[in-house]
Amino acid sequence: MPKYVYRCKSCELVTEIVHSMQERLKDCSECDTIDSLVRVPSFSFTLGKNVESTSSSGERVKDFIEDSRAELNRELKSLKKKEYNG
Repeated sequence: MPKYVYRCKSCELVTEIVHSMQERLKDCSECDTIDSLVRVPSFSFTLGKNVESTSSSGERVKDFIEDSRAELNRELKSLKKKEYNG
């Protein structure tokens, strides 16, 4: 299972969590805030000849890029809705 990095918008805790690709965490277990977790784009990979996979490395990279692009678009929409006082 892949490892994901999450940041809580409430308590600012950054943590790595291992879960399936279909799962998406939303609630912070540290501060018990609901819908406060944001997935932070990160890249991890394994090098070696013994890596077993049904997909090619090019397909895995393409999937990662698509996932990252979608995550960045969600974050951009979220940031556009925020109001900054400066």
